[in-house]
Amino acid sequence: MLSAAVLQVSHLKDLVTLVDPTSRYTFLNFLARTGRLHRFASLHTPLIARREYESYLRWVSDQLDEVQFGCAVEEVTFDGQAFRVESTRGAYAAQHLSIGVGPRPYVPEVATGKLGEDVFHSSDFGYHTDSLAGRDVVVVGGGQSGAEVVDHLLQLSGRDAVGSLTWASRRIGFQPLDESPFTNEWFHPDYVRYFHGLSQSRRSQLLDAQQLASDGISKGLLESIYRRLYHNDFVDSDRIRTTLLPGREVTGLCRGPGGRGWRMSLTHIDTGEIDSVGADIVVLATGYHFPLPEFLHPLGGRIARTTCGLPQLAADYSVSWAGPAGNKMFFLNAGKLSHGIADPNLSLASWRAATVLNTITEIPLYPDLRSSTCSWDVADRPTAHPPVDAGVDLLTESSRQ
Repeated sequence: MLSAAVLQVSHLKDLVTLVDPTSRYTFLNFLARTGRLHRFASLHTPLIARREYESYLRWVSDQLDEVQFGCAVEEVTFDGQAFRVESTRGAYAAQHLSIGVGPRPYVPEVATGKLGEDVFHSSDFGYHTDSLAGRDVVVVGGGQSGAEVVDHLLQLSGRDAVGSLTWASRRIGFQPLDESPFTNEWFHPDYVRYFHGLSQSRRSQLLDAQQLASDGISKGLLESIYRRLYHNDFVDSDRIRTTLLPGREVTGLCRGPGGRGWRMSLTHIDTGEIDSVGADIVVLATGYHFPLPEFLHPLGGRIARTTCGLPQLAADYSVSWAGPAGNKMFFLNAGKLSHGIADPNLSLASWRAATVLNTITEIPLYPDLRSSTCSWDVADRPTAHPPVDAGVDLLTESSRQ
C-alpha cells in the first residue's frame, strides 16, 4: 500500500454506519477512541488515507474474538446437514457460509507466465519500490491503481528517480472518477435491487456505460500527476523521460535483445497502428477478477454458474446450489455482473452484510428503507405527497374569534 493512497469513498461508508450508526464499530468512534476526533474534524477533507482506514479495520478486528488471521481455509465440503470447513487451525461446522475472499489480480494473457521481479501486478508494487532507481518503467492501466503508481514514481528524485516512465492505457484518456450526486445514486441499495432484476445483456451494457463511476481516477490525484509532469518538463533540473500513451492495448510482451529487459507491443485502438516500447520494469495495473476459490472445488459442481462462470447470485447474495434450502452460501465481492458497480466498492459493505444477516436470521434486523432520490422502476414511483398541512388543525382568523 502506497503511503499517499486515499480512499475514494466517504468515511460514513465504513463497516457499519449506514445500517447502524449507533454501533461502537463506526469509524467516528475509532477516531474518538484513539484520540484523534477533533484533529480529524479540522482536516477539512472528506478523504481518508488508506493506511488510516486499515488501522480502523484492525481496531475493529482486535475487538472480535471470532476473527482469525493467518488461518487458511483448505477445503469446504457438505456432509448432508452442515458445511464442513477444514482449515490450518482445525475443522468447523457451519449451517451457512459467507464467502468474502475478494477477487484476484488479473494478469493479461500476454504477461501470463512472465511474472517475476521485473513484471508484476500493481497489487505487489509495494514489494518492489527499492529496485526502481534508474530503471525504465512501463505502467499499464488507466485506472486509480495505475495512477497511484505513476504519481509515486513521479515523486522519486535524485538517486531514487526512475530512468524513464511510460504510462499506457486502453482508455481514450486518463479520466476522472465521476463523483457527482446523481451518479452516486448507483451506489444506493434501491439501484442495486433494480439492477439485479435486469437482463444480463442490459446489465453488461450499463456496466460499460458506468465505468468511470467506479474505475475513474480521483480528481486530486489527476491534478497531482499533471502538476508533477509540468514541473518535470519545465521546472526540475533532473528531468526524466515521460511518455503517456492513452488508447493503446498491450498485444505483446517479450524479452529484449540479449534477454535484457522487455519489449512491449502496443496497438493503437483508433488507428490499428502497432508500436513498441522498451522497459526494465513492467507494472500491470490491470484490475482484478473473481475465480471460484480452490477450497470450494469439492462443491464446485453443485454451485449454479452464469454463462461467464461466476456464481449465480440471488438478490440477497446467496448462490443457487444443489443442496438444502436451509443451508446457504453467500458470495460477497463476487457479483459485479449481477449487482452492479457498487458490488466491489466499499460504499455498500455495511448494507451487504446487513442483507446477509437479515436472510440468515429471517428477521429484518436492519430494516431496508427505500430512500433513493430516483425512481428506478415503475414500482418505485412515489405516490402523490400529502399536503404539508395534512393532519394539522390550522389556526385561522375565524378560529381565533
